[in-house]
Amino acid sequence: MAELPPLPTIVGEDLLLDIYTHKSLIPSGAPMNEEYGDTDRLADLGARVLDLAVTFHLHSKRPMLSALEVDQQRAQAITDENIEHWLTVYGIRQKLRFAPSESASVGSPNELRRFFHTYIGAVQIRNGMHTIQRWISQLVDPDIDVESLVDVFGPPRHHASGQDRVAPPPPCSPPSLPLPRSSHVTSESVFALVTLALVNETAAKKKVAVGYLDTVDGEAHIPTWTVICYMDGTERGHGVGGSKKVAKENAARQAWVSMGWGLDDDGE
Repeated sequence: MAELPPLPTIVGEDLLLDIYTHKSLIPSGAPMNEEYGDTDRLADLGARVLDLAVTFHLHSKRPMLSALEVDQQRAQAITDENIEHWLTVYGIRQKLRFAPSESASVGSPNELRRFFHTYIGAVQIRNGMHTIQRWISQLVDPDIDVESLVDVFGPPRHHASGQDRVAPPPPCSPPSLPLPRSSHVTSESVFALVTLALVNETAAKKKVAVGYLDTVDGEAHIPTWTVICYMDGTERGHGVGGSKKVAKENAARQAWVSMGWGLDDDGE
């Protein structure tokens, strides 16, 4: 078989410990982790993310596959045999710790699939869908040029924990904007007039597809939101704020500037 792509790295001792600990060693009623819950939640997330990544990969193939062909090839891509092979070659199957009474069952297809889903769920938590898509696409199709994939999931997520956590970059200063005709206001005030609704309305007039990708970091009571604005699938704006609304508006404004739009734009 072809060489496997690099295994995504997962940061965080607590998360790694949970991934490699079989449920037979977890006491009944153990509290959930505040960030991701438990391995049941990770496995559920991983199963859905894996299905999404394989489905998107198959939908991106050309010539275009029918819905039936996508369904058939998805089933062929993530068989029990493939999952066991991936876990073994990556060397992570051997790291799973379990109670002696479970030695006969941990190697069953259902248990191995759950373990693989758990790992994928952890990668999603730490690295995001961008990393998942590139990894899974190469797993199911070793010959693919991952750079050719349409990146609808945005850039990889960078996660730091503990003392390694770094503060997100501050919002960029408003760049210069084309001023409205017959006006003497400053570029900063013009920038402030650009609203999320105006950006979306202008994009609709110009038939430009707008998309937003948001992530949140920090403590629950002092979150830091980061939002990326995409125009026709290309990153055009990056916003940071103490709320999702503020970060989204900042991203939309940067996208407005990047697209070269002005307040007197007629939408043509």
